[in-house]
Amino acid sequence: MNLPVSIVIPNWNGRELLERNFPSVYEASRCHSEENEIIIVDNGSFDGSVEFIEKNFKDVKVIKLNKNKGFGFACNCGVEESRNEIFILLNNDVKVDKYFISPLLKHFERKDTFSVSAIDLNEYKNKKIPDKPVYILYSPGGYSAYDKNKFLSLGGFHHLYFPFYGEDRDIGYRAWKRGWKNILEPQSIVYHEGESTSKRLDKRYVEKIKFRNRIIFCLSCFDDKMLIFSSVIRRTIHAFFSFKWYVFPVFFWIFREREEIIKKRENDRIFWKYKDKEIKRLLRRV
Repeated sequence: MNLPVSIVIPNWNGRELLERNFPSVYEASRCHSEENEIIIVDNGSFDGSVEFIEKNFKDVKVIKLNKNKGFGFACNCGVEESRNEIFILLNNDVKVDKYFISPLLKHFERKDTFSVSAIDLNEYKNKKIPDKPVYILYSPGGYSAYDKNKFLSLGGFHHLYFPFYGEDRDIGYRAWKRGWKNILEPQSIVYHEGESTSKRLDKRYVEKIKFRNRIIFCLSCFDDKMLIFSSVIRRTIHAFFSFKWYVFPVFFWIFREREEIIKKRENDRIFWKYKDKEIKRLLRRV
């Protein structure tokens, strides 16, 4: 399957990362199809990121946001502006194999495919690499291909996860709920540096965001009440005994946004085809 794709890369002050990794993306895109497009969505960078792209890659489309509006918003902007049926989300800290695109696309011949993840060899240094494609809970937003129409029908990445973290898990799980599949394709190879942007931020701030967004995911995506309860309690106890008490004020934020969380859940519920236990069984088969 050699369909043209749109490659969407969100960026915030990532010039060094782009200089290091983007040439591999550009080469892979041109190797796959001249009809591909690459879209950089810049979140108000002030480090020369935009100038670097515009000077060296003149056929790359750059969407310039006037401030940092978060990972999800930037991705959604790029997807909405893309012209192809399949798009690939890449982080700016991802280097790709020259032929990573084609293995992802063959899975979209199936109508129930939502997303396909490449395999990050940096993550699998000490892990066994699957010898065939397998179902996964969700495809990482840093190196995965998506069905554009399905992505937009889910509303894209949800704004509750602003500024980052967990958007990909949320939309991937909601796709499963609708009966769509997320797949890991081991023949598509990338190298992800990992958390290159978030590690520049205050560690406690990042921990708060991660904790909050995990709770939002549990409350808004699960249908099994016992699973909701046990997941929230388990994460809370873990934070307590890890001495991460500074994350607990996020519960006030969650209470304040409870109506929005409930609204998100209810909007999805009418489309649910699989329950949590059914998804768990499907994933256990692989």
